[in-house]
Amino acid sequence: MAVKKWKLKKGANCYNCGDATIHDIELDEFDIKIRCRDCGFSRYYSFHMVDLPRKCDVD
Repeated sequence: MAVKKWKLKKGANCYNCGDATIHDIELDEFDIKIRCRDCGFSRYYSFHMVDLPRKCDVD
């Protein structure tokens, strides 16, 4: 099943230019991209989610 990408925006200080500006955040099932609207600096994060089965008590 395809997961729709989330597009968010958040005000924060930029890691690169230091300005307090709006950052665009794109989030899907595998990646997060955060981009400063002022200087264009981007950071990427990747992750892998695993669905583990529940542990059952067996008598």
